[in-house]
Amino acid sequence: MKEPEIEKDTGKGTEEESSNYVPGKPYSKLRRELADEDLSNPAVQKLLISEIDKLEFRISELELIESNFHKTDKEKAVLEVKLKTHNSLEVLYSFCLAIGSGLIGLAPLFEIEKKGWIFLVAGGILIVGGILSKLVKKWS
Repeated sequence: MKEPEIEKDTGKGTEEESSNYVPGKPYSKLRRELADEDLSNPAVQKLLISEIDKLEFRISELELIESNFHKTDKEKAVLEVKLKTHNSLEVLYSFCLAIGSGLIGLAPLFEIEKKGWIFLVAGGILIVGGILSKLVKKWS
């Protein structure tokens, strides 16, 4: 008589069969309280000292990461303010050039002696103001 074939155990549980499975913490279900007799055991002392060393190392790493984060966060805030200033000056520059050019373009529609000179002067002032705003930005 032939014995039935038994599948070979792969060592995986049903929850581990997913490729995204991450095993839980091995000490999570252990009893947390230690009696005095447990603390007098050298193996327990070594384990606790090892865990303390790991945690102290991790704390120093996290403090370094935190300080780098705050430094980078400040730099980011400064750069954002500079970018806002840069964008507003670009808008001012473009506005002055566009309106100034438009006013100079309107000047020939009116007689220069009557109202045309007003458009020429206002357009010229706006163009010069736009150019000066660009120069002031470069100097600062």
